[in-house]
Amino acid sequence: MLFSLRPYLTRHLDIIVKKHFVALAISLSSTAAMANTGIINFQGTVTTGGTCPIEVVHPGGPSQPIHLGHFRTRDFTAEDQNTAMVPFSLRITPDASCSIDPTKKAFVKFSPRFGADPTGKLYALQSGVGYTSNLALEILDRSSTPLPPETESNAHDLDENLPTDMHFTARLKTTAGSVPEGRIDTSVDFLVDIR
Repeated sequence: MLFSLRPYLTRHLDIIVKKHFVALAISLSSTAAMANTGIINFQGTVTTGGTCPIEVVHPGGPSQPIHLGHFRTRDFTAEDQNTAMVPFSLRITPDASCSIDPTKKAFVKFSPRFGADPTGKLYALQSGVGYTSNLALEILDRSSTPLPPETESNAHDLDENLPTDMHFTARLKTTAGSVPEGRIDTSVDFLVDIR
């Protein structure tokens, strides 16, 4: 009597394959259950650059956001508290397309993208879900005098051959006795008037 293993092996092979497919399906479904979503933000600008392009220079380097710091809610306990001042400069570099008359001066004016705070002296931060509140941005001129929105700076001397850095500082100021958790973000336009 001949005994064939083929039906026996075929049946067991089917069972083994089905078990592996079930394990693979469970593995794939559990991987999908652990997936998450997120947002990627892209930013940029296009400008004419004016007669003489201006470069923003600060400790983080050119064309980087100016980092004001990481804080804890307990760091803020009263209204009108200030964070450390962060320096930044606007640089004008003479070249073939930008000639500087050294007899002229440069004046800078900053405009808030998110409006001024209720006092009109500070630059409002972005608000909404995920953002903090009770803080505003303050910009100061090179003598550490506050420069409110839409207010012209003092005069900056210009060099006809070398880059000129117009120095400013920025800091955060509390507008209430406490500050909730959230992101800090704002944008400010600048206008350099040479006359």
